[in-house]
Amino acid sequence: MKIKTSALTGRALDWAVAMAIGAKPVAWEKRGKVLELPNRDYFVAADGYFYTFKPTTDWAQCGQLIEAYKVKSEHSEHIWYASCKRRMLALGRTPQIAICRAVVAAQLGDEVEIPDELVEKSQS
Repeated sequence: MKIKTSALTGRALDWAVAMAIGAKPVAWEKRGKVLELPNRDYFVAADGYFYTFKPTTDWAQCGQLIEAYKVKSEHSEHIWYASCKRRMLALGRTPQIAICRAVVAAQLGDEVEIPDELVEKSQS
């Protein structure tokens, strides 16, 4: 399902970031879609037994995005802003969400194809 980058949250946003940084599908299992990340970590889209890539909540992973994509961020009264290309501003209620959306927007555009099982009701 195509989702606006500005509406991505949770596992769907983690998936989109993985794709934006060059993850490759390696298997389609019963428990979910498996991606191999550039650093050889693995990411399972559904409720599998491994799910190691969560830049929306893991500062160590999000920090790597900031460095690799030269992401700038700032905070306003109730919202975070982030960008890594001129005129591409992403918003989020946390800095990690804004940073992840900025990377996805810069690499993949304003809309991203997300596996249906990752789309939360609020995103569709």
